[in-house]
Amino acid sequence: MEVEDVISYSLIVGVVASILLIIIGVVLIFVHDGAQGFTLEQIGNVHSFINTSTTTPEKVVQGVQKLDGLSFVYLGLIVLIATPIIRVILLIGDFLKNRDLLYTILSLIVLINILIAIFIVPDYIIK
Repeated sequence: MEVEDVISYSLIVGVVASILLIIIGVVLIFVHDGAQGFTLEQIGNVHSFINTSTTTPEKVVQGVQKLDGLSFVYLGLIVLIATPIIRVILLIGDFLKNRDLLYTILSLIVLINILIAIFIVPDYIIK
């Protein structure tokens, strides 16, 4: 299988997995009439304070093990965010294999920018 095919399939698998996890989460939220101790009304409220900043990856894993709907939605979002990161990492590997220094450097810059946007910038915005 060519690297381009692997990259294409990684995008397809990532998006489909994300969609399925989010759908499962929404169904579980309705079945349990809420999630993570919040009622359905609180979750659905436009002015709700419930968002991804109120949880951690550890809570997501624990919630998924307990079949918590909101945790499934969060996991779906994590998978969706991870999908382009995986693509960039695969591209870096391909460019290194082909000894394409320019595109390796450009892809590394893109990866660093994405990681800064995910892990560093939110600390400055939320506080």
